[in-house]
Amino acid sequence: MFCKPMLMTEREEPFDDARYLFEPMIDGHRLQLEFTGGRPKLLTRHNNDVTRQYPELHNVPLVKPADVILDGEVAYVNPDTGAAEFRTLIERYRLKKGPAIRDAKKSFPVLFFVFDILHYDGADLREKPLLERKELLDRILEDNAYYKKLLYVEGAGKDLFELVKKSKLEGMVCKRKDSLYEEGKADDWLKVMNRNYPFQMPDNLAY
Repeated sequence: MFCKPMLMTEREEPFDDARYLFEPMIDGHRLQLEFTGGRPKLLTRHNNDVTRQYPELHNVPLVKPADVILDGEVAYVNPDTGAAEFRTLIERYRLKKGPAIRDAKKSFPVLFFVFDILHYDGADLREKPLLERKELLDRILEDNAYYKKLLYVEGAGKDLFELVKKSKLEGMVCKRKDSLYEEGKADDWLKVMNRNYPFQMPDNLAY
């Protein structure tokens, strides 16, 4: 079951607001994981199936077995620099042959930064407030070498944005704590871009 993703509206300046939580932006591509009956299915924001491309994400580190749909960003993080390398990720995305994918899994493993949970154990959570969904996600999913729950702060957007700039990250996402999960762009989810970030978009990219 593919859930059309909730998207962000751009805002020019960072801000503080106790009604919001703030997350760093990860330079990767949007990924939705459907895990049903112990079988994974990985889909891009345009509903392209990339389950074969990322075999390291097939074992989902749930605290206990359950059917889930998770939303997040997949990225390749260079272990030497700690930087997300979008071009390397897209090379992984474009691989089609099994041996090449297996080699890349070892040489260039991806990380799935999970920031939301949309379904759990048969329940549709999209009508639940974001903070409630985050609290559930924290309880049911463990971090490991391939899965990381995306860190966030509450209220202090300006401080996080300063850290984003110092860390040379892509930007910051600002989400209302009480926001429901809606299809398409919404004013409850905002993004503030780091204008000094060196964006490098490969040619003819569609995912």
